[in-house]
Amino acid sequence: MEQLLKQFMEQMNNRFDQVDQRFVSIEGRLDGLTKDVKELKVGQDRLQARQDQLQARQDHFQAGLDRLQTGQDQLKDNLINGLGPYFEQIEKHIDTKTESIKETLNEQQSMIDTLSARSIKHESEIKDLKASIRA
Repeated sequence: MEQLLKQFMEQMNNRFDQVDQRFVSIEGRLDGLTKDVKELKVGQDRLQARQDQLQARQDHFQAGLDRLQTGQDQLKDNLINGLGPYFEQIEKHIDTKTESIKETLNEQQSMIDTLSARSIKHESEIKDLKASIRA
């Protein structure tokens, strides 16, 4: 019986040793999984940091785009409000010069008409003079 008990205890010790080896193997696997999870967490943290940087850049870009749009609107308003009076001044200047030219043209046309009338009168007198010289 004692022999049987020793055999039984040896078998139990062998079984426990096998179970211990399995637990050591399982612990090794769990340590590997824990390491992998930590590496995934580090990678996820890096990814989150990069995403935060991209979001900050996008916010900065959007702010710049908003400033550009505001500047463009101001430029458009300045052009419209600034060029309107400028073109009105140009139009007034052109109208003034046109009136001046019209007056000068009317004076010159009057002079041409006067000279034309005198020329016709002189030609008639010259014709009469020639006719009287021939006669």
